[in-house]
Amino acid sequence: MLMSRRTAKQPVDLERRSSTRIHTVLRVARVTRAHDVGLWRMNNISDEGMMLHTGLPVAEGEKLSVALSDGIAIEGKALWWDGVHCGVAFDRPVDCASLLERLVAERKAPRYRPPRLPVRTRAIAYCDQGLHTVRVMNLSQHGAGFAHDGCFRAGMATKLAFETGEEYRGVVRWEKEGRAGLLLVEPIPCARLESAARF
Repeated sequence: MLMSRRTAKQPVDLERRSSTRIHTVLRVARVTRAHDVGLWRMNNISDEGMMLHTGLPVAEGEKLSVALSDGIAIEGKALWWDGVHCGVAFDRPVDCASLLERLVAERKAPRYRPPRLPVRTRAIAYCDQGLHTVRVMNLSQHGAGFAHDGCFRAGMATKLAFETGEEYRGVVRWEKEGRAGLLLVEPIPCARLESAARF
């Protein structure tokens, strides 16, 4: 077995594994569950499975769909969760070295977009035109996509305020037909994007 179930009280031997593990740094995946979706940080990967970083409870045997990009998704199930990390076994083995090469190539492409969290929530947008209620459609660590009443233009400084009390500042990167993309000044911590349900 790739990874054994562990509890928060048991020591976690992250180096004991049955196959070569390729460590990844600063990679975020969109994880879809039966009742939620979120952006979780990926710690490492092998041909048989991966370890994800999440503070959300994950049940042993829970089905997870892990999208590493818009075009690459892997199906699997949770083997364990220790309160901080989650071990996932893939339904089918993958060639992780080839997969990571594809991800690097995608990231260099002109139209590359990092994983986004689909949300349906309203926020207050502050700009030099005043206050506006907007509908936020997706979030990533570095941006937000929202629908608006037509007053936003590219290059406009904007602040989004959510009902959760969180506020994020950025600059409108593009605008088209009542939709806009905001490039954030500071990234959203991944821990705040682990669940779309919280928005």
